[in-house]
Amino acid sequence: MSKLNDLISRLSRAKAGVPDKSARASSGMVGNQPARTGQAAIGFNFAASDKLIGIGNDERLHRAIRAFAPSQPILDIAEFAGRHTLLQQLVTAIEEHRNHLVIYGGRGTGKTSIAMALVSVARRAGYHCAYTSCNRDSSLETIFTSALSNLSIRFDEAFNPRAEDADPSATFADLLPTPLTAQGLIDVLSRIRGTRLLVVIDEFDRNERIGLTRDLTEIMKVLSDLAINCQIVIVGVGNVADSLVGEHASVARALFPARITAMDGAEIRDTIRVASSNAGVSFAPDVIEAITSLASGRPFIARLIGLKAAKIALLRNSIQVGLDDLEAGVAELFTYLVSAGFGEIERLAMASNVSLVVFSAILASRRDATDRFQAANVAEALAPFSIQHDMTGPIRNLLGLMAAPECGVLIAEELEGETVYRFSDPRAEILVSLICWRGRRTAPTSGAK
Repeated sequence: MSKLNDLISRLSRAKAGVPDKSARASSGMVGNQPARTGQAAIGFNFAASDKLIGIGNDERLHRAIRAFAPSQPILDIAEFAGRHTLLQQLVTAIEEHRNHLVIYGGRGTGKTSIAMALVSVARRAGYHCAYTSCNRDSSLETIFTSALSNLSIRFDEAFNPRAEDADPSATFADLLPTPLTAQGLIDVLSRIRGTRLLVVIDEFDRNERIGLTRDLTEIMKVLSDLAINCQIVIVGVGNVADSLVGEHASVARALFPARITAMDGAEIRDTIRVASSNAGVSFAPDVIEAITSLASGRPFIARLIGLKAAKIALLRNSIQVGLDDLEAGVAELFTYLVSAGFGEIERLAMASNVSLVVFSAILASRRDATDRFQAANVAEALAPFSIQHDMTGPIRNLLGLMAAPECGVLIAEELEGETVYRFSDPRAEILVSLICWRGRRTAPTSGAK
């Protein structure tokens, strides 16, 4: 059991970029809630206006909720962490190369946060920025009517404030022809003077309208060819850059594709450091390392677990977050995730010691741009650890069980004759990570080799 524990720990720490050390002695299980001194009344702690209505007489918990905000993208550049080099590359692509951007990758990797950080720094430089999110029926008209509704007509090269019919309250959206075509949009955008427009189109992979990708590809190419003061940032799951270039190969020189992968250990630590500083709490070094291991490179997981641990510390009237706070916070989160419908995965974990090894390898496995992986990727993650037995069968068997309807943690799809898998829900991936961490914390350790 000691070797199993060590293997799981090494897999997780390798993924997180944490130096490989022997497992810490167990200090208790996170599966049970710590004893409480009293039962709190059920109710909200903050009114809809964000005014405090519970938790004593201070607002430290509210500050922590705002700082960690696990389910929301980072909107303020002061709260951005972990990917400053990438952000500067995007700024350079926009400012110096006049590129359009394609920000793509798996779910939960922080794509929208990076796009919003870019918007934040662009606005500081005087850019007019517009953000819109696609749905299945989004069209040129819906996207650009929204994007141009806040760009004043004063930036129209033809605007004459002294003209009798001048309307300074009008916007560029008022100039759009009906019906809107790619050429009609280009004609309007070509009239922008005295500023630059940055249009962010998020959730692009959700769109199902035939022809939108083709139209946007043509628009981006012409915007670049004619040096028009407008650049487009497309954000989506999967390699949307390939679909755009596939429509018009010559647009490739006008695009800067940025694939967003899981964060490395240093980036996750920076995420925790920035959020904890903004929250006014301090995380012990071993807590930071534990959260880094748990996060598996996903910033939203790091922020979610960090918030739970900070909350426990604040409820005991401390701003110092220790391992006991982390364990209690993880226990609270674990209970919530099981109640959300993912309890079957816990049964699978308890059914076999091999399950924890495979779970850890899944978290550490290499994934494609749509966050999918194959059984071979899981086996690859195990390869450096010199396992004596052939794990192909156990891996395929467990992946099948995780994808079965009664479990629902994974979704299995056929792609070019191969079965590929992805997590059905971000919460499912979090629960698998918590189960692995719980296994490391509770398994007995010894000096046996």
